[in-house]
Amino acid sequence: MKKQWRILLVLIFTLIIVLFSIANVATVGFSYLFGTVRLPLILVIIGSVLIGAMLIGSFSYSAIYKQRHRINKLERELRRMVELHPEDSDRLKVEGSGEAAASRETRTAGRRSRK
Repeated sequence: MKKQWRILLVLIFTLIIVLFSIANVATVGFSYLFGTVRLPLILVIIGSVLIGAMLIGSFSYSAIYKQRHRINKLERELRRMVELHPEDSDRLKVEGSGEAAASRETRTAGRRSRK
């Protein structure tokens, strides 16, 4: 369900950008570091949106990468603790690998959303 909402929001956002671009077809001067060029406003708008999306994606990817690295490190540390203290292993539920735990969590979340 969450994925469907994301797709819907992306389509609505894309439609708004397209309508806004079509409404602004005039040629404008675009200044950048090395000079000025005259482009249709549609290209300036779409180019700005694409550059913004790439920047957001790169920042999001770096944050996700750092989180995954931290999760893997903590899971290794938890496994070591269980090995050192096997009497507490029933209290410390150790999932398998991070991806296996995530897939189990995703399936559980999927069943909850269908109810």
